[in-house]
Amino acid sequence: MGKCVVTGATGFVGSHLIDYLLASGADIVCPVRNIHNLKQLSNKNITITTFEELEKEIGSKGNVDYFFHVAGATRALSYKDYFSANVELTERLLQMILRGTDSKFLKRFVFISSQAVSGPAVNSSTPVTESNAPNPVSWYGRSKLEAEQVVHKYSDKIRVLIIRPSTIFGPRDTDVLGVFKSCKYHLAPCLTGKDRMVSVIYVEDLIHGIIEAALSHETVGKTYFLTNQEPVVWRDFIREVGRLMESSVVILPIPRFVLKPFGLISDIVGKFTDKPSLFRTEKIREMDQWFWICSPESAHRDFGWVAQNELSLSLTKTFKWYKDHGWL
Repeated sequence: MGKCVVTGATGFVGSHLIDYLLASGADIVCPVRNIHNLKQLSNKNITITTFEELEKEIGSKGNVDYFFHVAGATRALSYKDYFSANVELTERLLQMILRGTDSKFLKRFVFISSQAVSGPAVNSSTPVTESNAPNPVSWYGRSKLEAEQVVHKYSDKIRVLIIRPSTIFGPRDTDVLGVFKSCKYHLAPCLTGKDRMVSVIYVEDLIHGIIEAALSHETVGKTYFLTNQEPVVWRDFIREVGRLMESSVVILPIPRFVLKPFGLISDIVGKFTDKPSLFRTEKIREMDQWFWICSPESAHRDFGWVAQNELSLSLTKTFKWYKDHGWL
């Protein structure tokens, strides 16, 4: 794929994207916030630089073919922190592209957004599509929406593309890892009430979708959800993880009324530790929705993408990776 820039390469999705691009023979530049904390990037044939030195590094390599902007904050203590990490950084990168190499040679600027931008669906039979008006329910979703608006602002000068993944799982993920850990100890918390439906995607399928969208001539200036064709009932997802782990799992019902005080306590702890909790107030606002479902039909129509990995197989591969790497 020629010369590529990948932000967020030390993270879950970014590290998998790096693996794919390296296998394809791409020449990759990765700006990182901390060059002393490279995680999965150590000993890989890529160029590491800082965000401050990125413009100079790109200039020395000539025109970039693809720019994958994966970096961003998924947890923060304030909206200001989200805005800085998700909105301001995106704008700085687009401005840098216009200042630097001739943008007409850039085949695609790919912004990895989130299903959180759209908000939940109104019912179980009507998944959200790209034509629905955004309705984020969290600071995170709002910041990603504002970042998308920034990307669109540059679409007359740069070939842009926006990807909204659904809930992502797979090797190296630390969020859905919590489900596997709960199943290991045979007790998995789950909110009471009717079935909560969630669109999910295995990270390998997501990476293939990102690449296929970037290579397609049909995707310039557009936005796409990438997700499995069928959503899951979250309670059933937990049970399937337990079955694959050969662990008898008891579902621990959590009443909805405990969510708000629990979130407030987590917020207070986060402020004292300067580290946002997974179960903070804004995350609980996302959890307390019935239908986090979206449709992948536009991706299938425009560039023929369909998630290939069957759910049980994807979960099996994820479990094996966690076990082999000592995460469980």
